[in-house]
Amino acid sequence: MKKRFSDVVFAIGVFAVLPAAPAHAYLDGATVSIVLQAIVGAFASILVFGKMYWSRVVGFFKRSGDNSPE
Repeated sequence: MKKRFSDVVFAIGVFAVLPAAPAHAYLDGATVSIVLQAIVGAFASILVFGKMYWSRVVGFFKRSGDNSPE
């Protein structure tokens, strides 16, 4: 289904006019800990995958000893 530009503009206008209600949310130490754990886990997974693919790149450009001229 293709959205028309006027539909998108109408939706943005409706949401811009509606008032935002206060959330009265509470963030305790466990919430902050979970967010910190997610950030550290994402960073660690990026490092692991980066190391894996870096070794593939280095292995591709590395000369092997089998093709040495005699």
